[in-house]
Amino acid sequence: MTRRPGLSGVARRNASGYRACASGATALEFGLIMPVFLLLVFAIVETSIFYYKQSHLKFVLHQAGRGLQTGAIQKSQYPKASFDAGVCDDAALIFDCSDVYIDVRNFDTIAAVSFPKARFDSAGKPTNFVFQPGGSAKITAMRAAATHNFVTPFLADILQPTGKPVIVVGFSIFKNEPF
Repeated sequence: MTRRPGLSGVARRNASGYRACASGATALEFGLIMPVFLLLVFAIVETSIFYYKQSHLKFVLHQAGRGLQTGAIQKSQYPKASFDAGVCDDAALIFDCSDVYIDVRNFDTIAAVSFPKARFDSAGKPTNFVFQPGGSAKITAMRAAATHNFVTPFLADILQPTGKPVIVVGFSIFKNEPF
């Protein structure tokens, strides 16, 4: 009865064959393909992180909006501080709290919802975001912005040609409950 080699024996034999190869064709092919493969893998991972950040920002908006919609934030002693603390708690998983900016405005009707064009400084921080939550049965609209810097060379060159950060955005509109 012959004994079949185990996994370690097969791996050792294949590795010794690679070391014994004198032509270098395999090593050359590996050297040519690996940088492109790694760039592709890093680009996929970083793009996934970017879209996950965008999804998480929408979650942060939803959670923050719930506190405004029920009137819990407006009834607190310090509404802005309570709002910021809630946003910071929800955003902490992915974002640094100081990098998440939320513009909150109230309107009488859905048709009246209008935001001024967002303006950002060179660091990606908005300069015209305000905190004006609505009262009972008012329409409240929120927009959020956070920054993302790509580190993968190919993506950074295409998506950040000026070196400025990419802005991740989210929007939410709801009618406050009677409170």
